[in-house]
Amino acid sequence: MEVLLFGSIAEKAGASILRVEAGSMEQLRTELLMRIPELKEMRYAIAVDKQVVHADRELKGTEEIAVLPPFAGG
Repeated sequence: MEVLLFGSIAEKAGASILRVEAGSMEQLRTELLMRIPELKEMRYAIAVDKQVVHADRELKGTEEIAVLPPFAGG
């Protein structure tokens, strides 16, 4: 699946899109930490189909996945 990266997370990864194999949110988080070790020190959210997801859930591979840095609104 493609994972979209934004802001400082994309800068740390050196890319705005990663190809990742993961069957669950937990596997996705593990894979992201292996590829972008700096995430351990960062606050970020993962959105699945434009909804932020906190709990583990199954991933089919067809979802739109985005890793979002913290942002301020106004």
